[in-house]
Amino acid sequence: MAAAKKPGTRTPRGPMSKTTRTWLIRGAVAALAGLILGGAGGVVTVRTLEPGRANAVDSVQAVLDSIARGAIPEPTAAERDVESKRQADSASQAAQAAESVAKEDVLLPVPDVVGLEEGPARDKLLEAGLLVGDVQFRASSSPAGIVLATTPPGGRLLASSGTVSLVISDGRSPADTLFTPQLHPAP
Repeated sequence: MAAAKKPGTRTPRGPMSKTTRTWLIRGAVAALAGLILGGAGGVVTVRTLEPGRANAVDSVQAVLDSIARGAIPEPTAAERDVESKRQADSASQAAQAAESVAKEDVLLPVPDVVGLEEGPARDKLLEAGLLVGDVQFRASSSPAGIVLATTPPGGRLLASSGTVSLVISDGRSPADTLFTPQLHPAP
Protein backbone atom coordinates (compact mmCIF):
# COMPACT_ATOMS: atom_id res chain seq x y z
CA MET A 1 0.00 0.00 0.00
CA ALA A 2 1.06 3.53 -0.70
CA ALA A 3 1.86 5.78 2.18
CA ALA A 4 -0.87 8.25 2.97
CA LYS A 5 -0.04 11.90 2.22
CA LYS A 6 -0.15 14.13 5.26
CA PRO A 7 -2.06 17.36 4.85
CA GLY A 8 0.19 20.45 4.34
CA THR A 9 3.14 18.52 2.90
CA ARG A 10 4.38 19.10 -0.63
CA THR A 11 5.44 16.53 -3.10
CA PRO A 12 8.55 17.49 -5.11
CA ARG A 13 8.12 17.63 -8.86
CA GLY A 14 11.16 16.51 -10.74
CA PRO A 15 14.63 17.35 -9.44
CA MET A 16 13.56 20.71 -7.86
CA SER A 17 10.50 21.65 -5.90
CA LYS A 18 8.36 24.66 -6.83
CA THR A 19 9.47 26.50 -3.67
CA THR A 20 13.15 26.00 -4.49
CA ARG A 21 12.65 27.28 -8.03
CA THR A 22 10.75 30.33 -6.73
CA TRP A 23 13.57 31.24 -4.35
CA LEU A 24 16.22 30.69 -7.02
CA ILE A 25 14.36 33.00 -9.41
CA ARG A 26 13.95 35.63 -6.68
CA GLY A 27 17.65 35.37 -5.85
CA ALA A 28 18.67 35.70 -9.50
CA VAL A 29 16.45 38.78 -9.94
CA ALA A 30 17.88 40.35 -6.76
CA ALA A 31 21.48 39.64 -7.90
CA LEU A 32 20.79 41.12 -11.33
CA ALA A 33 19.20 44.23 -9.81
CA GLY A 34 22.18 44.61 -7.48
CA LEU A 35 24.64 44.39 -10.38
CA ILE A 36 22.70 46.96 -12.41
CA LEU A 37 22.38 49.40 -9.50
CA GLY A 38 25.99 48.88 -8.41
CA GLY A 39 27.27 49.40 -11.95
CA ALA A 40 25.19 52.55 -12.38
CA GLY A 41 26.43 53.85 -9.02
CA GLY A 42 30.02 53.17 -10.05
CA VAL A 43 29.60 54.99 -13.34
CA VAL A 44 28.10 58.01 -11.57
CA THR A 45 30.91 58.02 -9.01
CA VAL A 46 33.64 57.77 -11.65
CA ARG A 47 31.91 60.38 -13.83
CA THR A 48 31.85 63.11 -11.18
CA LEU A 49 35.32 62.46 -9.69
CA GLU A 50 34.41 64.70 -6.78
CA PRO A 51 31.84 63.79 -4.14
CA GLY A 52 28.95 66.21 -3.84
CA ARG A 53 29.33 67.62 -7.37
CA ALA A 54 26.98 65.41 -9.37
CA ASN A 55 26.00 68.17 -11.83
CA ALA A 56 29.51 69.60 -12.26
CA VAL A 57 31.71 69.41 -15.30
CA ASP A 58 34.28 66.62 -15.09
CA SER A 59 37.53 68.57 -14.62
CA VAL A 60 39.72 65.88 -16.19
CA GLN A 61 37.44 65.72 -19.22
CA ALA A 62 37.48 69.53 -19.47
CA VAL A 63 41.31 69.49 -19.57
CA LEU A 64 41.35 66.78 -22.23
CA ASP A 65 38.71 68.56 -24.32
CA SER A 66 40.62 71.84 -24.10
CA ILE A 67 43.84 70.17 -25.23
CA ALA A 68 42.09 68.32 -28.05
CA ARG A 69 40.45 71.50 -29.36
CA GLY A 70 43.61 73.53 -28.96
CA ALA A 71 41.27 76.18 -27.61
CA ILE A 72 43.42 78.92 -26.23
CA PRO A 73 41.77 82.33 -26.45
CA GLU A 74 43.63 85.13 -28.20
CA PRO A 75 44.99 87.69 -25.71
CA THR A 76 43.32 91.07 -25.51
CA ALA A 77 45.24 94.32 -26.11
CA ALA A 78 45.57 94.86 -22.34
CA GLU A 79 46.92 91.33 -21.88
CA ARG A 80 49.45 91.87 -24.72
CA ASP A 81 50.62 95.09 -23.01
CA VAL A 82 51.05 93.26 -19.73
CA GLU A 83 52.93 90.48 -21.55
CA SER A 84 55.31 92.93 -23.23
CA LYS A 85 55.99 94.58 -19.84
CA ARG A 86 56.66 91.15 -18.32
CA GLN A 87 59.07 90.33 -21.14
CA ALA A 88 60.89 93.64 -20.61
CA ASP A 89 61.12 92.91 -16.89
CA SER A 90 62.36 89.39 -17.67
CA ALA A 91 65.05 90.84 -19.92
CA SER A 92 66.25 93.16 -17.15
CA GLN A 93 66.19 90.25 -14.71
CA ALA A 94 68.20 88.18 -17.18
CA ALA A 95 70.80 90.95 -17.31
CA GLN A 96 70.95 90.94 -13.52
CA ALA A 97 71.30 87.16 -13.58
CA ALA A 98 74.20 87.40 -16.03
CA GLU A 99 75.98 89.72 -13.60
CA SER A 100 75.39 87.32 -10.73
CA VAL A 101 76.97 84.39 -12.60
CA ALA A 102 80.34 85.58 -11.38
CA LYS A 103 79.20 84.89 -7.82
CA GLU A 104 79.44 81.47 -6.21
CA ASP A 105 75.70 80.73 -6.38
CA VAL A 106 74.27 80.84 -9.86
CA LEU A 107 70.94 82.66 -9.81
CA LEU A 108 68.57 82.20 -12.72
CA PRO A 109 65.58 84.33 -13.63
CA VAL A 110 62.24 82.54 -13.38
CA PRO A 111 60.67 82.70 -16.86
CA ASP A 112 57.17 84.11 -17.04
CA VAL A 113 54.94 81.18 -17.95
CA VAL A 114 51.58 82.66 -16.91
CA GLY A 115 49.07 82.18 -19.71
CA LEU A 116 50.84 79.15 -21.21
CA GLU A 117 49.50 75.61 -21.14
CA GLU A 118 51.08 73.35 -18.54
CA GLY A 119 53.31 71.37 -20.98
CA PRO A 120 54.96 74.37 -22.66
CA ALA A 121 55.31 76.06 -19.26
CA ARG A 122 57.16 73.02 -17.88
CA ASP A 123 59.41 72.97 -20.95
CA LYS A 124 60.24 76.66 -20.56
CA LEU A 125 61.11 76.21 -16.87
CA LEU A 126 63.32 73.20 -17.63
CA GLU A 127 65.11 75.11 -20.42
CA ALA A 128 65.83 77.86 -17.90
CA GLY A 129 67.53 75.32 -15.62
CA LEU A 130 64.69 75.21 -13.07
CA LEU A 131 62.52 72.36 -11.85
CA VAL A 132 58.74 72.17 -11.51
CA GLY A 133 57.63 71.80 -7.90
CA ASP A 134 54.07 71.56 -6.61
CA VAL A 135 51.20 71.84 -9.07
CA GLN A 136 47.86 73.12 -7.77
CA PHE A 137 44.57 73.53 -9.57
CA ARG A 138 42.34 76.54 -9.09
CA ALA A 139 38.89 77.42 -10.40
CA SER A 140 39.17 80.02 -13.12
CA SER A 141 37.32 81.22 -16.18
CA SER A 142 40.51 80.51 -18.15
CA PRO A 143 40.54 77.28 -20.17
CA ALA A 144 41.57 74.16 -18.30
CA GLY A 145 45.33 73.56 -18.24
CA ILE A 146 46.43 77.22 -18.45
CA VAL A 147 49.02 78.43 -15.91
CA LEU A 148 47.47 81.12 -13.70
CA ALA A 149 50.40 81.87 -11.39
CA THR A 150 53.84 80.69 -10.31
CA THR A 151 55.71 80.76 -7.03
CA PRO A 152 58.12 82.51 -7.24
CA PRO A 153 56.63 84.79 -9.90
CA GLY A 154 58.23 85.32 -13.30
CA GLY A 155 61.26 87.61 -13.29
CA ARG A 156 62.46 86.72 -9.80
CA LEU A 157 65.91 85.19 -9.37
CA LEU A 158 66.18 81.64 -8.16
CA ALA A 159 69.15 79.37 -7.49
CA SER A 160 69.91 76.94 -10.31
CA SER A 161 67.88 73.74 -10.04
CA GLY A 162 65.41 75.61 -7.84
CA THR A 163 61.76 74.61 -7.94
CA VAL A 164 58.88 76.67 -9.27
CA SER A 165 55.32 75.84 -8.16
CA LEU A 166 52.53 76.17 -10.71
CA VAL A 167 48.87 77.11 -10.27
CA ILE A 168 46.79 75.78 -13.16
CA SER A 169 43.20 76.49 -14.19
CA ASP A 170 40.79 73.59 -13.85
CA GLY A 171 38.37 75.24 -16.29
CA ARG A 172 35.57 75.85 -13.80
CA SER A 173 34.41 79.32 -12.93
CA PRO A 174 34.87 80.29 -9.26
CA ALA A 175 31.08 80.45 -8.81
CA ASP A 176 30.89 76.71 -9.59
CA THR A 177 33.18 75.72 -6.74
CA LEU A 178 32.35 75.23 -3.12
CA PHE A 179 35.89 75.81 -1.92
CA THR A 180 38.76 77.70 -3.51
CA PRO A 181 42.13 76.90 -1.91
CA GLN A 182 44.26 79.85 -0.87
CA LEU A 183 47.87 79.87 -2.00
CA HIS A 184 50.56 80.34 0.58
CA PRO A 185 53.88 81.54 -0.77
CA ALA A 186 56.90 79.35 -0.14
CA PRO A 187 59.19 80.64 2.61
